[in-house]
Amino acid sequence: MVRIPRMPVRIFALPLLLLLALVACKGQNRSKLTEDAATGSGSAVDPAELAAQFDKKCVAGDLEACRNLGVMYAEGTGVSPDPRRATALFGQACTGGNLSACNHLGLALAEGMGVDKNPAHAAEVYQKACDGGYRLSCRNLGLMMRDGRGITQDLVRAETLLDKACKGNVPFACTNAGDLDAALAQKTGGAARWKAAINHYKSGCDAGDPTACRAIGLAYLEGKGLPKSPSAAAVWLERACLPDDPVACRLLGVMVIQGVGVPKADPERGKQLLTRACDAKDDEACRLLSGGSNALGSGSNALGSGVNALGSGVTAPGSGSNAAGSGSGTDPSQPH
Repeated sequence: MVRIPRMPVRIFALPLLLLLALVACKGQNRSKLTEDAATGSGSAVDPAELAAQFDKKCVAGDLEACRNLGVMYAEGTGVSPDPRRATALFGQACTGGNLSACNHLGLALAEGMGVDKNPAHAAEVYQKACDGGYRLSCRNLGLMMRDGRGITQDLVRAETLLDKACKGNVPFACTNAGDLDAALAQKTGGAARWKAAINHYKSGCDAGDPTACRAIGLAYLEGKGLPKSPSAAAVWLERACLPDDPVACRLLGVMVIQGVGVPKADPERGKQLLTRACDAKDDEACRLLSGGSNALGSGSNALGSGVNALGSGVTAPGSGSNAAGSGSGTDPSQPH
């Protein structure tokens, strides 16, 4: 079996990780929580009062109220933070068949939030939710199996789960699936693998993940899975740069300065793109700017270093698209 090196997963302090459990749909979820206990005019209620109402409904058997109350205990909204009680509430709702709560429970078990860390049990809970149609759990389980994070690595199952999540329109799942396809293609070769990677990346890009757009740009730039075409690469990198993907901005900036893949060189615009990347904390872009023309070079050297400096390429593009239940705007608890 081909073993893919574990892709980087950011480790968060407990309070931040708890907040990430609802970050993507936080506005929608807070609105929903508020509407559940608001007056007829739609006015919001006090969080403490809202927690009390959810507690009452939970005792009466309302599983969604139990899950919502668990979220409030996880976040410390309207109540004192209590990860252990939050996880118990998620478990109660999950046992009753609330799949969103199962996803919360899986995250708690995987990360050891309010309960002893138990990746094997987390995988079972994620599988239950995935089998029930909760596609975000498919992604979280797929990432665990891809990386062998606390469980035996299983790339075949990971591939199936990530593809299932991608088809279920789970944010970043298509990019994750593309990453795995591309990593396998680089290890074992095969046009079919590259084709699958490109298809997943295109789906991810269309869904709004700029790292997937960047991956297609890199594929065109390097001729991996697509015909080598600097001009096509520039189009996809521009698409990735617009939503502020700093690596895409940096690569495109170098290309524009050198006149690669664009009608003509434009040093001024290229430096603007590098500045944008540098302002977004891309160290390589800052280095290129500080080094001036010597760092940028007159040929393809600087562009080459830009590609290599990704440290990710098709293997792990994106700062956060690889972490289960984390990342730039991913909510491990809510469907999208």
